[in-house]
Amino acid sequence: MPSRKKTLMFASACFTSIWSFVIVCLVLANKNWVSSNVNFTEGNSSAIITVTYGVFDGVCSKKVIGGLETPAKNFKVAEKLGKTEKKSLNIVIILLLVLSLFSSLMSSGFTCCNTVTNPYQTFLGPIGVYTWNSLSGIFVLLTMILFAVNVEVFQEEGTGETH
Repeated sequence: MPSRKKTLMFASACFTSIWSFVIVCLVLANKNWVSSNVNFTEGNSSAIITVTYGVFDGVCSKKVIGGLETPAKNFKVAEKLGKTEKKSLNIVIILLLVLSLFSSLMSSGFTCCNTVTNPYQTFLGPIGVYTWNSLSGIFVLLTMILFAVNVEVFQEEGTGETH
């Protein structure tokens, strides 16, 4: 049996890994990754267009100040991407999140195993925990970078701006 100190350390690591798994699941399920409000003013009227989208779905609504509001229109993000480069970047982002989900699950399994058994100096011991946690962190970091690049590229192509 492992000592009380090692048991507490691995139990807290297991708890943290399970929470990281839950957070990645919530990120994949979240429908509000990016939200934008666009204000238009022309003459005496003004309108606000709100666009919100996540990994798979999006919503667009228009509200005229002091007037009517059109019903929100739902759309699929994959259908709006059009070009294959945009779709492939979106698929890579989803794939990295799934890999992060898998490595987070593996990390929690290794730490739970090490909580009740004596951790060895093999891949099933602390080295495995460090490896899976590092992979999960790298996948999440790459996802955040690629998502920011993805949004910036769409913004530049949509407005016609060049840097």
